[in-house]
Parts: sequence; structure tokens; C-alpha cells
Amino acid sequence: MAASRESPQLDLGYEIFIALISILSVFNMFLIIIPGVNPNAVDVVFTVNAFLTLMFVYDFGLRLYKAPSRSFYFFHDYGWADLFAIVPFFRILRLFRIVKAYRLVHAYGFRNLRDFLSANRVESALYILVFSVIVIIQSGSYLVLIAESMSPVANIKTANDAMWWTYVTITTVGYGDQYPVTALGRGVGIMVMTTGVAVFATFAGYVSNKLLSSGDMKAGKKIPPSGDQASIPLEELKYYLAEREKIDAEIKIRLEQLEQQMAGEHLQAPVGSA
Repeated sequence: MAASRESPQLDLGYEIFIALISILSVFNMFLIIIPGVNPNAVDVVFTVNAFLTLMFVYDFGLRLYKAPSRSFYFFHDYGWADLFAIVPFFRILRLFRIVKAYRLVHAYGFRNLRDFLSANRVESALYILVFSVIVIIQSGSYLVLIAESMSPVANIKTANDAMWWTYVTITTVGYGDQYPVTALGRGVGIMVMTTGVAVFATFAGYVSNKLLSSGDMKAGKKIPPSGDQASIPLEELKYYLAEREKIDAEIKIRLEQLEQQMAGEHLQAPVGSA
């Protein structure tokens, strides 16, 4: 119980996101030592790792700032491992982040985790979006360099070329300055385009949801939460039911007025024709 009081309490979705980033970082340790791989493809992994390192710097600063007891976090909650894991040489210490995330999810319970992700779909989608973009850029760039290295006329030759081509492709901009020329490279392009459209469609939905939500809040409207009515607080449920009754009553009045108007026009029709 003491650990739960003294450890920095961060969003569960964020904790899962950091665990996924940590898994990717550890996986990259083994990816760069595969023998015979195109050196430019390895440069892609180094570039992505540099970006991940910046994210770990931010994560450590955030945890240190939000920790109720900085000394407890640093010495008893593996804060020292979070700090040293920032250094590429000690990247293996990022396994502690995965262990902490597993402990948190295990303590939280799978059912509660599912309910949390369901109730916070928008925020969860944002974390998934960021992680998906990182994975797509790394995997697409890495694979296209390996595929295009087989062709002497390839124009995607460096890590910079590959990452630029991947990002331009997943955003559907498609400048056309870089493109795969081999059949295998075009297969990678198909994969990148398909996943990229799905990811940015999710991003567009997230932005529109946020804009609509903020607009309704400024207008003073209450937005009913997602899920079944059993998860809605009693006072809010009463409010929604009352509003629904008002709308139903207004619709009923409008229909009666319309029926009366149509009946009056029907009675007046013979007089007008005479």
C-alpha cells in the first residue's frame, strides 16, 4: 500500500503506452545486431531510438515531478533504473518499465483495464496512434531499404530517404520524389499505405471528436458518456431521460399540429375547386 501512495500516479493509458515504447526499444537492441543487414536500414533504427530516448527523458521528468516522494520514487520504485535507461548503453534497464507496467495492469485487473479503455476510447486512441506511427515509420523504412538495396537504380538509398518516403506515404501526400522500384519494395509500399490510411483516419476521428466535445461544452450541453445506461450516474440518467421526454413531447405537439393543418387543407379543397 505504501508503494501505491508514494509512487507517481499516472494515467493507465500512458503507462501502457510507455510499456509498448519500452518493448520496441528493447526489440531494437536486437534488431541492430542482425548480421548482414543493410547499414542504412540499421541507421533507421538508430534514428528511431534517438526519438525514443527523448520520450524517456520526458517520462522520467514527468514521474519525478508528479511523485509525492521523489526519494521513494528514485530509490524504491526503480526511478534510478528510469534515469540510467535513458543512456543508450543501459537500454536493457528499460525492462524495468515493462515490469512496472505489468505490475500495474495486474493490480488493476483485466476487467477494470477493459472498462477503462472503453470509457476513455478517445485518449487511448491517441496513444495507439502515436505508437502506430512510430512502428510504421520504422518498419516501413527498414524494410524498404532492405528491398531496394537489391536494385542498382533505386532512389531510396539512405535512412533519410526511407523515413521521408514512409512519412509522406502514410500521410497520403505522395510527392513522388522517392518511390520503390522493386516488386518487394512496392509490396512494402502497399503495406505502408494501407496501415497509414487507417492510422490517420483514426487521428481525424480523434480531432473531430475533440472539436465537437469542446464545442458542446462551450455551449453548455452535457455529453452523455459512452456505454450502457448502467454505467451512467443516477443524476445524469435522470437528466437525459427528462430531456428525452421534452423532445418526445415537442415532437408529439408538432405532429398534432401537422395533422390538424393537413385536415384543414383537405376540408377546404372542395370549396376552392368550386
